[in-house]
Amino acid sequence: MAIHHPGSRAGSGVALKSIRNAVVHGGGKGIYATLNVVPMIDLFIMLVIFLIQQYSAAGQLMLVNPNVAMPKASSHTELLRAPMIALTRSDATSPGDLMFENNRLMSLSDVNEVKFPSWDIKPLADVLKKAWTLQQTVKDTKVRNSRKIIIQADRTVPFQVIKMVMATCGRNEYREPNFAIMVDAKGDEGLAPK
Repeated sequence: MAIHHPGSRAGSGVALKSIRNAVVHGGGKGIYATLNVVPMIDLFIMLVIFLIQQYSAAGQLMLVNPNVAMPKASSHTELLRAPMIALTRSDATSPGDLMFENNRLMSLSDVNEVKFPSWDIKPLADVLKKAWTLQQTVKDTKVRNSRKIIIQADRTVPFQVIKMVMATCGRNEYREPNFAIMVDAKGDEGLAPK
């Protein structure tokens, strides 16, 4: 039987470094924890899917005024960014407001043929003229020549008021009105009296 010279410490004859370190330094836990990558990737994929679903490529075109219950319609097209007029509903405290870009211009009770027999609502006309002048300073010719305007009217606003607003817009360079609606397959059918 051959005599072998013993190693300097126990476990020196073991080939694998990790096993040798475990034998030499003891079987205690390491300071680095392992990370399960597959569940983490699953979590990130779900997060990306959620963010993609919430993302709007067109961006938010307008803020829906809480005092406007927009009519429902099934036929619709995507609105492009344009100046916005809001006609809010009346309640116990207010007869409703005429707003331009979320700035109150006047009360809807003042919009009538007695005060504006020519159907040109002066406060709205002044604001539209300023908006058109500002729009002409934009470098993009498509934006500069756009005559679109968005009308966001509550479904309880009388049609006479809407016609006067449209006439004022038409006289002040905005001749392509678009109405903001809520998309619904049935439209306003369920609201009609039977």
